[in-house]
Amino acid sequence: MKYDFSDFLKEHNQVILEDFIDKYTSCIHYRKDEEVPLTPEYYKRILSILSIPFHEKKLLDAFEELAHYKVSCSIPYVIVANEIYGLKSILIAKMSQHPTYMQVIALLELIKKVNDRVAFIYLHSYANKLISSNNVRINSLSDLVEKHIITHYESHLKWLSKLAFLIKNGQKEDFVELDDALCDFGLWLHTKGKKVIHNNSKYKSIQKLHESLHLFAKKIYDHIGMNEHHILINYLEKCELISLGIGTELALIDNILMNKRIIKDALTGALNRQALENVFESQYELSLATHSPFILAMCDLDFFKDINDTYGHIAGDKILAYFVQVVKKNIRNSDIIIRYGGEEFIILLPAINKEKGLFVLEKIRKSFQEMPLMIENAAIYATVSIGMMDINPEHLYKKSFLEKYLVLADSALYSAKENGRNRVESFCSSL
Repeated sequence: MKYDFSDFLKEHNQVILEDFIDKYTSCIHYRKDEEVPLTPEYYKRILSILSIPFHEKKLLDAFEELAHYKVSCSIPYVIVANEIYGLKSILIAKMSQHPTYMQVIALLELIKKVNDRVAFIYLHSYANKLISSNNVRINSLSDLVEKHIITHYESHLKWLSKLAFLIKNGQKEDFVELDDALCDFGLWLHTKGKKVIHNNSKYKSIQKLHESLHLFAKKIYDHIGMNEHHILINYLEKCELISLGIGTELALIDNILMNKRIIKDALTGALNRQALENVFESQYELSLATHSPFILAMCDLDFFKDINDTYGHIAGDKILAYFVQVVKKNIRNSDIIIRYGGEEFIILLPAINKEKGLFVLEKIRKSFQEMPLMIENAAIYATVSIGMMDINPEHLYKKSFLEKYLVLADSALYSAKENGRNRVESFCSSL
């Protein structure tokens, strides 16, 4: 189909471009190889097409090139959709100054096709990335040293990958199971899962998430084949977010079960150091599978030798056990404390970001400082220094990761000691 908006665009092309760039885009170099920001260049070409008689295909192809560029720069779909909306608004405002009612209708129909073409490209890209990410997540689950209820998340990830594949191909045949009680994960959740997940509120939370996920899957099924790719992107994004929420809940429950099962340090009640390697690897793989960060903290009691020398080794032992008690009062059942050696401890906080992790560790530090241990009518005050890392897994686990992270956490702990003790210092990195 051929369009002609040249009557009102020909003389205002540059003004429209400047107005649009100023209001709706940012002149950013999205890629290192860009000599100049390319976004304005793409829209300059688009406006040059609009300013002369043109065929629909030429404009759609230009927007397709723009969409591929934006995808390559990891620009979210919502930003591109907002740019297209902004361009439409400016063009219609210009048109309103001319008696061109039929052209406004034609432009609106054309922009709708543009939106769908761009959304189609983004949907394909997002579906491919989701399938790829899920493959990594499934591999990380298969690498778990100890497999418990989180393994049932694997069947759920395969269900989600198939959903993404079907959306990408516009296929309704052989669709994923839409009934939340009949998919593989749902069958487990409504039978054995009910017995394994003892915490009723957590069970209801997972059940609600799972029901919501299938509700969006039903909406996706209804919209396939309707050329509403922008809606499908929105629904698929929601499905992934809900899926990660389910995985995080299952991972936290797995940690609670692991805390109960692993042999404890006889003196303090913390997990034994021998468990560290397996526990850390499991935590890393679970975080990779659920796309959630976790915290590794190394704790060292300040001037512990002085406590031993002043009050005796029995008092020192009681201080160590008391520290673990204080930690457990300030963390979740799914969080982990391990006695690393002597007066050193390691804390793992799953599914938590840096800001919240710092808050928890500060609470531990402050509580330990303010709550003395009473021994034979003597109040023994002690403090702790903490070195913290927030870890955002991006690659499959390697045995060398634990040692590298421990070195970095120890470096943060050293900073805490150097900066006066009785404080929390953080180190941020990713492997």
